[in-house]
Amino acid sequence: MTAYREKGTVMHHPTITPPPPAVEEHWITVDGTSTRYLESGKGSPVLLLHGEGGVADEWHPLLERLATSHRVIAVDLPGYGYTEPIPGVGNAALAAFSWDFVHAMGLRQVAVIGHSLGGAVAVHMVKQQPDRVRSLVLISSSGMGRAINPGMVVLAATPLGDLTTWLIPRLPFGPEVLVTSMAVLGSRRTWRVSRRWWASQVKAVSTPGALTTTLRSHRAAVGPLGQRHVLLGQLRDLSTPTLVIWGIDDLLVPSWQAIAARRSLRHGQLKLVPFANHLVVMEAADEVAGAVRPFLARTGNALVGLEGGAER
Repeated sequence: MTAYREKGTVMHHPTITPPPPAVEEHWITVDGTSTRYLESGKGSPVLLLHGEGGVADEWHPLLERLATSHRVIAVDLPGYGYTEPIPGVGNAALAAFSWDFVHAMGLRQVAVIGHSLGGAVAVHMVKQQPDRVRSLVLISSSGMGRAINPGMVVLAATPLGDLTTWLIPRLPFGPEVLVTSMAVLGSRRTWRVSRRWWASQVKAVSTPGALTTTLRSHRAAVGPLGQRHVLLGQLRDLSTPTLVIWGIDDLLVPSWQAIAARRSLRHGQLKLVPFANHLVVMEAADEVAGAVRPFLARTGNALVGLEGGAER
């Protein structure tokens, strides 16, 4: 409350909360690859990595909530959305690209937050350059166990994946139907999934090559027995402070994998979000931000720039 005195009487008016910093779209060339990213805020940098089939726009709820204290950057990974593809679609290749992006942005160290596929990519980023990741947040991350929704196995291990990739662009409202089904499968409280996310996903799915990239990446990660690359053993080697966030009602990757991940970490914390599915950032943005903010405050600040100066 703000108080002032007028004719001997103390008057109180509510303090006006400033609006969050604007989210801006930018483009940068990363080792010859035209790359799209969203950015907001100032302070210590936080890199956001989206999930399989996603785009940077899925991070809007967290961009808006973290930008009051951090410089938050969400990138379209290669072949997804509007960033040009690169030859590799595996986690290690995407992690190497992400480091090239960080370097092109002039950053020395970052906190990294990854959702689903982005979580596995983030783990590989730490493996590749551990001294440059100040803190790590894994949200419904892939690679934390073999189990995955059986429908994902069917898409990976049968011609249904190829049929879907061929059929969706040709069906009337095919991208809209696909994204709607993703929202229903990936959320418990679908009404909390924003129209902004839905529209950005439809647009991204409609871009040339996006579905092909998604299928290639999916088949690299998932086989007839479930997830191919389990990273739990590698988590034991990480010294980076790590926060694991998971929706308890995740139907794509079960929430017990979050507990397994936490047990494998030397410096780990766990946040399970009730009544939330795989799209936990959409369904429970306040709860996710409420866990991430203090974690970053303890582990992700006081970063220095590439040349020793403050991060811009």
